[in-house]
Amino acid sequence: MTGSTARLFHARVARDADLAPTSSAPPQQQQLDAADDLDLVSKDHEVERATCEYKCLDDLYLVGDRVYNKQYAHLYFQRLQNLGPFIRGKVKKKWPGLPVRKILEVEPGVECAVIGTVYKDMKLKPSVLDEYAKDKSLQPHLATTKFVSPDDTLLLEDEGARMALQCRPGPGRQDASAAAAVDPIDFVSGVCVAVRGVEEEGGHFQVTDVCFPGPASQRPVPAPPSSPSPPPPKYVALVSGLRLGDASADPLPLQLLADYVTGSLGDAETVGRIARMVVVGNVLGEVAEVPVGEDKREARESAKSLREADIFLTQVASSMPLDVMPGPSDPCNVSLPQQPFHRCLLPSTTCYANVGRVTNPHGFEMDGVSFMGTSGQNIDDVLRFVGHEDRVGAMAATLEWGHTAPTAPDTLPAFPFVDRDPFLVTECPHVYFVGNQPKLEVALMEGPEGQRTRLISLPRFAETQTAVLVNLQDLSCHPITFASSVGN
Repeated sequence: MTGSTARLFHARVARDADLAPTSSAPPQQQQLDAADDLDLVSKDHEVERATCEYKCLDDLYLVGDRVYNKQYAHLYFQRLQNLGPFIRGKVKKKWPGLPVRKILEVEPGVECAVIGTVYKDMKLKPSVLDEYAKDKSLQPHLATTKFVSPDDTLLLEDEGARMALQCRPGPGRQDASAAAAVDPIDFVSGVCVAVRGVEEEGGHFQVTDVCFPGPASQRPVPAPPSSPSPPPPKYVALVSGLRLGDASADPLPLQLLADYVTGSLGDAETVGRIARMVVVGNVLGEVAEVPVGEDKREARESAKSLREADIFLTQVASSMPLDVMPGPSDPCNVSLPQQPFHRCLLPSTTCYANVGRVTNPHGFEMDGVSFMGTSGQNIDDVLRFVGHEDRVGAMAATLEWGHTAPTAPDTLPAFPFVDRDPFLVTECPHVYFVGNQPKLEVALMEGPEGQRTRLISLPRFAETQTAVLVNLQDLSCHPITFASSVGN
C-alpha cells in the first residue's frame, strides 16, 4: 500500500498497475463508441445467459420496526463486544505474554495492552454547523471538506473508562517509535483496537504499537472444475451512479450500456457470460426538495426520473438477473443500512422475479465467490477525517478494522441498533466494491493469513461512462467504457 496509511496495515495492497495481466477475455480495457455501434449490433438478440448459484446475504441489514428512540451507546457496546474476542486473539499472537488490561486496571509504568474503541478529538469537526446544513448551499461544501488538523488527539474507551493516548514522543524523548506506531491522522472515531504501551505521568498512555481485529478469516475461492477444456469464465457486471433523469447527463451511454448487457450490442457470446448485474446506488439524479404549497414542477420532474429509471432497469431485467442498491441521492432512508427501494417506485422492474431490491450495504455470493459492497457513503465519510485521499487504501483499512462503517453513527447516519452491529466484517469477502467514487481504482489486498480480496472503487457512470466486469474465476476486473462521440 502506498500513502500515509501504509504503516498501519499488515495486509499488502497491490494496485491494478502492479498486477500481472490476465489472459481471460474480454480484454482488460474495452471501449464501445456510439459512432461504431452499427458494426457491433448483434444480428441475433437471443442471448444464452450463463447461470450462477446466487445467495443474498442481506438479512443483517434489514430493519424491522424503525424505532429511533434508542441510544447509540448500544451500537458501540455491541461493536466492542463482538470485535473484542478477535482483537484478543490477535494480541496473543502478536504480543505473546503481554498482559491485557481494562483501562481501570492499567498501572503506571507497567507495559500492557488495552482493548477499546477509538474516539478522535478533532477541533475542526463540525457540530453546530450541522444545524446550518439545511441550507442547500452549505451541504456540498461540508460533504467534501476535510476536518483534519495537527492538533487532533486520540482517546480510547472501553466499558468502564476512557484514557488519552499519547501518539507522539513526549518532551525530551529522542526516539520516534510512538509516532511511527500510531498517528491520529490515520484514524477515525469508532475503530476498535488494542494498543500496547505504558501509562506515563499525567495519565497519558504512551502507545508503542497497535493491533487491529482484521482482516477476518476467508474461505478459499472455489476452484474451477478440472477438465481438459475448462469452461469459459462467468462475470458479474458492476455499475454505479447512473443518475437517471438528470437533465445534465448524456443519455446515449446509458442506452449503449443497456444494449450491451442485453446482447443487442457487441459479442453475444461474451455478453452471455455476464451472469448478473449490480447497480450500486445513485440510480436517480439529485432531486430538489419541493416546499409544501409551492410549484409542483419539481415533483413532476421527480416522477419523470423514476419513470426513466423504471424503463431502463426493465430493459436490463428482461435479459438478465439484476440487483438494485439504493444510494445517497435515491428516494430511500438516509440512515445506514439503507433499505431496498419500495416496490411502487419501480413497478415494471419489480415484476421480474430475477430482480433483487437489495440493501446498502449489500452482500451476496455467486458460485461461492463472496461479494460485499456499499454505495460509497462509508468511504466518503472516512476520508473526511483522515489525512489522505487513498480510496482503495481506505477500503483496505475498513477490512483491517473489521468494520465497513466505523464513523457511524458519529458522523455517518445509522439506525440505532440495540442487539447487533450489522456493519461488522466477520468474514473477509473475495470482492469488496464501493460505488459513486471519482474514478476507477482496482487493487488486490493480501492478508497475513492468505486472504485475497479484490478492491474495486467504482466511478460514477454518469461522469465516466464506465462499468466493470468481475471475473468469477480469477477475480480480475475488466472496465468497459461506453463513449458517445457521434457528434464530435
